[in-house]
Amino acid sequence: MPELPSRFRVFSHAVQLRCPRCGIGPLFRGWFRMHEACPHCGFSYEREPGFYLGSIYLNYGATVILTGALYALLVMGLGLSNETTLAVCLTAAVLCPILFFRHARSFLLALDSSVNQDQARSAEETHTGSASTATLSDDKLASLASDDGRAGCAMGVALALILLFGLGMAAVTLYFATTTSTQMEPGDGLG
Repeated sequence: MPELPSRFRVFSHAVQLRCPRCGIGPLFRGWFRMHEACPHCGFSYEREPGFYLGSIYLNYGATVILTGALYALLVMGLGLSNETTLAVCLTAAVLCPILFFRHARSFLLALDSSVNQDQARSAEETHTGSASTATLSDDKLASLASDDGRAGCAMGVALALILLFGLGMAAVTLYFATTTSTQMEPGDGLG
């Protein structure tokens, strides 16, 4: 069985929507439909039921960052009105999750493949029949539990950062909304 690549290489494969192991096989066979396994090396993309729901959080984080940065650029950088900016940001907030869907799944699979390397190896051994699934040694079970702990911690940190960023953007928006409305006099405007 081929050795799993470094974390940097796994995430560079994710950007390209390629297999986390070999980087050659595509993850998707259509816009929304994934292959069950890599057509090139056979690495299984299937995980436990509900696994890919985690990509919603990555997608949400990307949407929050994009719309927050876009809002700041349009209002503070270009001086557009709040109404125009809201329309543009709303459009971006609807399109971003659709356009980023595949990359969110790809990044989640890359995260799982790089953190849960023992599970990836076990899944491959099970898939190829080279290991018995009936009995696992205590060391193997401890290794798998450790992988799950690291993956849970990494996702927890990512979610906390997304939440903090969203709260920060809300605070900045409220600050500018209250200071701009109290300092402006009738007839003043950005345009």
